[in-house]
Parts: sequence; C-alpha cells; structure tokens
Amino acid sequence: MKLSVLQSELPNFKIRLLTAADQQALFDLERSNPGYRESLGAGELTLAEIQSDLTAHPEQVSADQKQVFGFYLANHLVAVLDILNQYPEQDFIFIGLLMVGAPYQRRAVGKVIATGLMQAALKSGIHCLQLTRVTADKGVAAFWHQLDFEDGDQLFLPLKNNGRLAVTTMTRLLV
Repeated sequence: MKLSVLQSELPNFKIRLLTAADQQALFDLERSNPGYRESLGAGELTLAEIQSDLTAHPEQVSADQKQVFGFYLANHLVAVLDILNQYPEQDFIFIGLLMVGAPYQRRAVGKVIATGLMQAALKSGIHCLQLTRVTADKGVAAFWHQLDFEDGDQLFLPLKNNGRLAVTTMTRLLV
C-alpha cells in the first residue's frame, strides 16, 4: 500500500510509517488499551515487544510486505494500522492490527481509518481485506461486522503457557 494513496483517502490525519524511533509513542498507545492484551492472554507489555512488533512477519512473507502506519492528529499518535500486503493472496491485504488510542475510541476514528483503507486498497488493485480477531471479543466482532466483514474459519493459536487462543478469520470483499 502506497502511503500517498492512503494519505489521500484520509486527509484529516497525518499518516507516516512507524519506525524504531516511534517505539515509545506506540508503547503508550498500546498501553492505553489493556483489554487488548487481556484478550490475548498476554502479560505486561514491553518496549522489546513493541520493537519486535514493528518488524515481525510470517516466514512466508518478505519484510517489505509489512507496513505499520501511524495516524496523527495535532502531532499526537492516535491510531496504528499494521498490514501485510499481498497476503495471504496477491490481491489481499491482511490487517494484523488496527488499534485506536483509548481517548479516541468510540469517536469513529477506527471506522474512518478502516473505510479509508478500503478505498485506498481499491485504488491500489486490492480486492479483499482479511484479518483474524479473538473469537471471544464481541466488541471487536461488532466493529468489523459494521464494516461488512464476514466471519470465516475459527482457528486456535498456541499460547506461551501451553494454552490455546480461539481466533476467527474475517474477510471483506471490495467491489
């Protein structure tokens, strides 16, 4: 996804690719959403984890397919969007994370960003968006259902403590 295309669809935000220099701002944003980590069964957030999140990607995906966009209002990071381009198929974008800072939630920020992403994706020749969500998180399910994403398969991801986390794939075809 070209930054310029995404920026043209979301002119009220200053959007830029996040780098290691943005770790503290991203750390603060993620810490404002403790429910997200709880839903994953994850422990205390660390800067090392943030650093890893900025570059981590599946083995079958090249590093240049991953992008982490920061969305700024008044020079303040208000949301993050982590995507994989051309994954799992050529004309797909996989949304790894869309997180809005707690002070900006329930103010349509996430919906505006997701809608802008869909418009930018269409202009970029992308015809499908996909993501996985924690199955038990009904609020996240409702958010994506409002944007016409449809539930797909339920999978179980292994957790560090030998447990399993139920996740559901969601897909939105773009026309």
